[in-house]
Amino acid sequence: MINKKQRREQIKPKKSYRAPWQQKVIQILPVIGLAAFILLLIYIRRSGVFSSIADLQHFIKHFGSFAVAAFIVVQAIQPIVPFLPGGFATVVGMLMFGNIPGILYSYIGLVVGEIGLFLLIRRFGPKFAHLVLSEKNFQKFETTLQDHTQDIKRLLIVCFIFPFFPDDLVCLVAGMTDLSFIEYLKILLTFKLWSVASYGYVCLFILNKTVANF
Repeated sequence: MINKKQRREQIKPKKSYRAPWQQKVIQILPVIGLAAFILLLIYIRRSGVFSSIADLQHFIKHFGSFAVAAFIVVQAIQPIVPFLPGGFATVVGMLMFGNIPGILYSYIGLVVGEIGLFLLIRRFGPKFAHLVLSEKNFQKFETTLQDHTQDIKRLLIVCFIFPFFPDDLVCLVAGMTDLSFIEYLKILLTFKLWSVASYGYVCLFILNKTVANF
């Protein structure tokens, strides 16, 4: 466990923490994922494989609990290594399972992922942050840590209430502060559902208007 003094010392970056190729892979994944997602939607729409979302959901039901478990695992990885930017993975779940089940499965997976994110940054400190963040976002991480350590609980709540705020970044910051795991978990369980639902519905609305007229 990293104590308060060690966290403050660790936040000064060391060049040995850099992992350029890992960073590049992690940073390009959301772009690839979004492009693949859009192309898949266009293909489905034009090919007539699924004439409606109901057909897609009926197809997914054939996989039973395996599809649900696989989706939850993917969502649990999302906060650490994002395959799709922002709430688009939640939109995928809403399209696959229906709006309410998709949101609930996303909530479960993302809660697990953000617990893991908190514990990883608490264990490895800036070394882990350097791995998963671009240089620009790492600078934001440092600035947020320096400016908001004392009011990290309030900042977490605000980021969960307003769905387009960088809640994953703030979860990283929280792991470097003295916020207890129990307090973090209470905030996460209380406010994350609203964050997932609002983000999912907004992204689905935008998707309906711009890409696929479902």
